[in-house]
Amino acid sequence: MAYYITEECIGCMACLTNCPVDAITGDRNMLHIIDPDVCIDCSACGMVCPVEAIRDQFGEVCKFIRRPTHRPIAVIYEELCSGCDFCVHICPWDCLELKDPDTGEHAESFFGICELVKPKECVGCKLCEEVCIKDAIRVESPVLVELAEAAEAAD
Repeated sequence: MAYYITEECIGCMACLTNCPVDAITGDRNMLHIIDPDVCIDCSACGMVCPVEAIRDQFGEVCKFIRRPTHRPIAVIYEELCSGCDFCVHICPWDCLELKDPDTGEHAESFFGICELVKPKECVGCKLCEEVCIKDAIRVESPVLVELAEAAEAAD
């Protein structure tokens, strides 16, 4: 069962514009609908719903994350990246790119390292994480990553 939108929906269209697979339809100020055959259960829609009108496949409310800087995004672990570019091709928002680690210029498959080039456009849909065979990409909250790095540096 896919995510679904409840009657609390105010038709703000935030979910519709944030869905990476266009699974949501609806008009402004009207109840929106999620197509269960298209929905990938990524919760990108729920993170932007200001009235928390979106439920996951278990009926749990998807929590609205007010500050965009706190929403999960793709975090690349360069030491694990093989440069295969599967993640680059699957990203519906073109947020990822292979870069040459020495020059920072665009690189071809297997000759670069993945980089999040459009962090503000990343919706945290986890498509890149799911396709990465090296576990080099994880969709995480940037705030939690910063805290973990600070704690690790203090040790």
